[in-house]
Amino acid sequence: MSNTKLTEWQLAELRPLEVKLRSAVLQAESEVAIKLAGRIQNLFPDDRKHHRLLRAKLWAYEACVDANRLNYAEAGLIGIRKLSESNTRLYLEATSLLAVCLLRQKKTADSKRLIHETISKINNIASDRTRHQFQKRLIERIEEECILAELIGSGEKELDAQEVEEKAIFLLQRNSDDEIFKLIGNSVPVASVSLLSDVRAYSIKQLPAPDRKLLPPPEKVEDPKHIGRITFAILRRVAWKTFCKPSSPIYKLWANRVPKVFNEGYFSAAVVSTLGDFRIGIPIIASGLAALIMKYSAEEFCELAKPKGLMIAPDEK
Repeated sequence: MSNTKLTEWQLAELRPLEVKLRSAVLQAESEVAIKLAGRIQNLFPDDRKHHRLLRAKLWAYEACVDANRLNYAEAGLIGIRKLSESNTRLYLEATSLLAVCLLRQKKTADSKRLIHETISKINNIASDRTRHQFQKRLIERIEEECILAELIGSGEKELDAQEVEEKAIFLLQRNSDDEIFKLIGNSVPVASVSLLSDVRAYSIKQLPAPDRKLLPPPEKVEDPKHIGRITFAILRRVAWKTFCKPSSPIYKLWANRVPKVFNEGYFSAAVVSTLGDFRIGIPIIASGLAALIMKYSAEEFCELAKPKGLMIAPDEK
């Protein structure tokens, strides 16, 4: 990895492109992110290992993971690991994103090995604040991805939007948030909970004792309400673009509080579409997700569900 000093011309060209790239990642626009990373690469014709170039590519690959473009992201992340120094935060971020990518593809053994490597090197991050921030993001993301990994391909049939809508309304009228989380948690495949417990035992417990105390106790990890909350966190993440892209029909109606968005099945249709992309076919999870989302305003949900990346921007507080 190179830290060669950039020319004033390079910096003048690079800075606005980096801003646009970060914006594209935050907006889950993977194709735009790839194109911007390509433009940044053109600024480094003789230095393909420069840390600013590798970081730009890493942003783009993170956007691809979020967009479920897993083969493309996997190849790119492997390349970043080869080009970066193993004692850098860039390497750790690439390794953790590759672990997520492999979990999504059910390559569990390889993913566990990478999680183990990341945690074993986490003290290479010198800043206490940044290290704890990265550690928290890593643990939360890995827990979410363990649930999602076994949800993908679950269910025996395609979801019926009308059935999902009717059950969501019933849940809204009869159940509290905690009760809905518990119903979702009880509907998550046993394999998801087993994978979560396995990954924690194998990898996350490597953390220093003071940091392990910040994690939920083992008995809470398998509590249905806790599992339901983790499931809601990962599913709202993957649903964010469907519900929150300004050009989407549901967002326009929801943001303007048009009544028909609530009484014509828009939420359930959007949930069914999102879960269909991940081949998730468990009706109670779909209905619970729709019911919970309907409790928010568009502004509240889109801020809560906005994907939070593993990478930490230099100017992040």
